Amino acid sequence: MLKKQIGLLILSCIVSLHSLAADNLYTVFSVGYSDLEFTEEANKGLGYKMAFGYQFNPQWYVEAGYQQLIHNKLYTVELPSAVDFNNNENLQQGDALFLAFLGKASSPIGELFYRLGVLKTDVRGQQLFAGQRECEFGQGSVVDISEIGTATMCDYDESGIAAAIGLGFDYFVGVRTMLRFEIEYIKGQDNLTVASANLGLRYNF
Repeated sequence: MLKKQIGLLILSCIVSLHSLAADNLYTVFSVGYSDLEFTEEANKGLGYKMAFGYQFNPQWYVEAGYQQLIHNKLYTVELPSAVDFNNNENLQQGDALFLAFLGKASSPIGELFYRLGVLKTDVRGQQLFAGQRECEFGQGSVVDISEIGTATMCDYDESGIAAAIGLGFDYFVGVRTMLRFEIEYIKGQDNLTVASANLGLRYNF
């Protein structure tokens, strides 16, 4: 998902590196745990975020990057099993491209910051239901599950726009490196909500 957009983002960032002051540039990579809800279906899992940042003002940064919101393994080759059905399996994959502004307050040990951003999201998911029925969201296909019988698997892939707010702290661990702690909340189309806690490493060029 979003492969073309990711490629264009990386290319534009590389080009921008040649035109911006190197002392004001940084990159950050974070991993986190997300609680995602989409179309009234909830899921929890790991994700990550990678971005380039630029300080354009003593108290302001701009960041652009890619964010994996959640990543479950979808049914592509193997059909769901009776265990999956009994567990009411709800599988989701979500990622986004984002642009955010960060306001900061510096201290001797690091920088406290808040985030305001916008995201282009893409969420794909699969749901299992007993018998044959119409899907409220996405496309449905009828499958035969051993020990269960006929079931309907609803498969959706939806893009949208979302907004993000966050609060975090970048802690100095070296001359150019900082340890990032951040919590973030995302709200978007189709009742998309994501609450996440992230831990990452920031490197200042």
